[in-house]
Amino acid sequence: MTPIPTQSVEAMAAALAALMVEARGPETAHDPGVALAAQDAAELAHENGAGLVAVLTHADADPAILVGNVVPADVPVEDLRRHLVDEDDIHEVTTSETTRGYPVVIAERLLMSGAQLQAVVVAPAWHRMAVFTLHSRTGRGWLELAAILGQLVSSVDFTPPADSASR
Repeated sequence: MTPIPTQSVEAMAAALAALMVEARGPETAHDPGVALAAQDAAELAHENGAGLVAVLTHADADPAILVGNVVPADVPVEDLRRHLVDEDDIHEVTTSETTRGYPVVIAERLLMSGAQLQAVVVAPAWHRMAVFTLHSRTGRGWLELAAILGQLVSSVDFTPPADSASR
């Protein structure tokens, strides 16, 4: 996972495109889909105030774009799952739990522009959700990329850091 700076849409789009070309090879520099995917992801990330924008790579996969954000929410996990199940473009919805005990709702979308996996980690006690969206234009190596996302999701911790003054 290679995070990129999020200071501007232009900088994000350029960094995303450069990382995808680096991962897929120099011949993809002329693929208009790479620049378009990078621009779309950068705009979406900027509009939603994303705290994490990165490119995920794996030797057996085409690169994918990851966008993550923590948002305030008071939605019960079951309501979130039901809402996602009702969406037309959702291929599969599952639930799980992180190693710290936070519930997770995972939705896989099959899109005309590739595959998308969304993992939402819910922290009811803190009224927040961490939302991660992984998008691959080709879907090649999808399971390997999903495993990387799973490692990230399992590491989410909403516990506030200990106050250094109380030590």
